[in-house]
Amino acid sequence: MHNFLDRSTLHKVQVLHLIYNENRFFSSFELAQVTELSERTILKILSEISLDLQIITESAYIKEEKPKYFKLDYQDHFSIKTVERHYLQNSLTYKACDEIFHNTFDDITTFSLENFTSLASMYRRINKIKPLLNQFHLKYKSLQTVTLEGTEKQFRYFYYLFYWNSCWGEVWPFSLVTREAILEVMEEVNIELPHSAIYWLAICLTRVKLGFPIGQDPVYSTFTKHHYHYGDFSEVVKRIFKKLTTLSDEEIELEIMFSFTFTCCLRHYDKKDKAISLMMNFAQHHNQDLFVQATLYWIETFMDYFSITLNVEEYGGLFVNLFHLHYFIMIFSGPSFLFKEDPYQKRFEMHETTQIEIMNQFYDRLMENEDFSIVFKRRDTLIGRYHKLLKQTIDIINREAIKIKIVSMINDIPHIFEQIKRVFIHVELCSEGEDAELIITDSLYLNLKKEAGELFVWNTMPKKSDYERVGKRLQEIYLNKSQETNNLLIKALICQI
Repeated sequence: MHNFLDRSTLHKVQVLHLIYNENRFFSSFELAQVTELSERTILKILSEISLDLQIITESAYIKEEKPKYFKLDYQDHFSIKTVERHYLQNSLTYKACDEIFHNTFDDITTFSLENFTSLASMYRRINKIKPLLNQFHLKYKSLQTVTLEGTEKQFRYFYYLFYWNSCWGEVWPFSLVTREAILEVMEEVNIELPHSAIYWLAICLTRVKLGFPIGQDPVYSTFTKHHYHYGDFSEVVKRIFKKLTTLSDEEIELEIMFSFTFTCCLRHYDKKDKAISLMMNFAQHHNQDLFVQATLYWIETFMDYFSITLNVEEYGGLFVNLFHLHYFIMIFSGPSFLFKEDPYQKRFEMHETTQIEIMNQFYDRLMENEDFSIVFKRRDTLIGRYHKLLKQTIDIINREAIKIKIVSMINDIPHIFEQIKRVFIHVELCSEGEDAELIITDSLYLNLKKEAGELFVWNTMPKKSDYERVGKRLQEIYLNKSQETNNLLIKALICQI
């Protein structure tokens, strides 16, 4: 977001997030220390945010309890994205990019005059976003009309992220095509598409209406040829383009194939999804393509590095999601998010140092094969997604769960067990005659001394602090157990984040 907002607005967003994330009163002095701004500046920022909120939303306001103590009061339906969107869409950089997309940006001098800013200020703003555009292989060009120079594919990808990551589906930013017109055609064939896919189609339709259809590329026809879902997708998108554009059938087919290659890569497949088998058949038709070969190499390296054998469901879930991810990385250049940090990368970086190191060492192993360097080149984008996919797919619970026994005076064992699973999920109750690795009890009963397993004593009516203590103890046992067996995968995936 810092590429698009001026310094004062960035400060407002920073302060807003601070008071939004913690539901308490902040002193202006504390906010000044955290943000490294003066207290006078903080008071000015809070005053401006308060006025902004009156314009933007009725579901939040700045509350002052006593002099220089402030809190953000908001209702359950308040969305901070709405406020961020307001700031973004009122920034000059955003307005300039929006005009470039709609092909209405004539020249920078006229734009500067219309928006009451200087040429020097606009050039500074443009220079600020040039490094971002470079990531998409786009260049700012100012000839007769200001535009972005690059492939149509990359132009559309950039603007999909530009609009989706700023509007988040809350508003419709497109002027040449209406959302209702697209939905009307979808209703005719009784097919639904994700809201993000509708944004994507609106971008493609707008570009077509402006005279910029997608170019021919054999990659798209190859990818769509054996895909089970292409027929349904083609039916609805063909109707949309026929009704809303004047393209020929051949040009519409190119648009359909291109849009399908983008939107299908965004879908996540659950390992129990019935479509997994269909996608495995699809992969057979592409077994010589780089994205499939790279995925086969990834799984082979993964099983060797972590000393693990995957069951059928795990293998299918990993394989299908990975080859879509690898295909996407191969055909689109640029980050996966604009205006915000990549949440997959951010979540991964919140894990323990050991987990991050293990995944990085595994990634280093992948990089040893230079044949697939084009697929694995974007570590920052991929490593967080790899980690999340492993946590979603690998059944660690049943592989290495800790066996526990619960002894309770009030005999409410099912309820207690469910509460324990909330603080540490990798546990199972012992069956009859089975030894427990941890016995959780509310008293040191005489008969427990004869049983195998460690003892953990807590209150008859366990409190929150008791559950937190048992969670920490279970994690210690789990880590020690994984160290004994040198199970790197457990060490990498144990965290609940």
